[in-house]
Amino acid sequence: MSFQTLIPKDKQHWLELRKPLVTSTEVAALFGCSPWMTSFELWHIKHDKLPAEFKENERMVWGTRLEKSIAEGVAEDEKFKIRKMDEFMFDLGKRLGSSFDYAIDDDGLLEIKNVDSLVFKDGWIVDGDNLEAPVYIEIQVQNELLVSGRRYAKIAALVGGNRVVLIHRDRDEKVISAINTRVQQFWETVDNNIEPEPDFKRDAAFISKLYKYADPSKILDATGNELIKKLVVNYNKAGDAIKELEEEKDGYKAQLLTLIGDAAKVQGDGFSISAGLIGPAPINYIRKGYRDFRTYIKKAKVIK
Repeated sequence: MSFQTLIPKDKQHWLELRKPLVTSTEVAALFGCSPWMTSFELWHIKHDKLPAEFKENERMVWGTRLEKSIAEGVAEDEKFKIRKMDEFMFDLGKRLGSSFDYAIDDDGLLEIKNVDSLVFKDGWIVDGDNLEAPVYIEIQVQNELLVSGRRYAKIAALVGGNRVVLIHRDRDEKVISAINTRVQQFWETVDNNIEPEPDFKRDAAFISKLYKYADPSKILDATGNELIKKLVVNYNKAGDAIKELEEEKDGYKAQLLTLIGDAAKVQGDGFSISAGLIGPAPINYIRKGYRDFRTYIKKAKVIK
């Protein structure tokens, strides 16, 4: 398999290169294990040529800022000869591509992760000498090995800012074969307009974006549509339950305020409360437009 190589001119060029491809950070969605997107969302991004929205949190931003320092520190400790990999590699036939962090010599990759200690504890597997990154990272690394043609990768995780965990991964041909198959099947559904089934809970926000437009002149007659009726009833029940929980929560807050008085902080046995004053401040912003959505349940008429 022959992959082309380009050095992106800038971030915008890099984003344009990614559009017609499934990349290493996206491929986990095809296995249902991406924390960023579902296969339904990825399908619409590629099929409808939508911009992929990925908002970095503060931890991710600092991870990017610290990437060079982590890589150089690991290289120094492990006696690796590394270089920053600026190239973007891709195959337009398979519509598969990848970016990379660092190269080790001519045959390896170095994937850098800056990991919060609690995230590491909850999401990474440490069983004696057996170390495993979260599945989406493991798949990302195998896709990078597939695209680059390199033999192995090292996943270097800086945990809690002061401990490095290093995981060695050889090319796993079974996983690589599965990636090739999933990517091929994915593009077949895109080319043939076969939309995957959404996960309505995970895809709720994305679906709201897909259907953000409403035709003011259009009225849908849903008479006899039992599914829509059932969903409206369930939607209202969920809203009533949320309202009850909010009222219950407000009641607990009121009880607590009567007990703590004007204290800004409270420390207790296994708990704490922060109740400081936030002063007034002017807020100037333009509210984005959005699609209003409300449901109503008609009450049955009582015949006397």
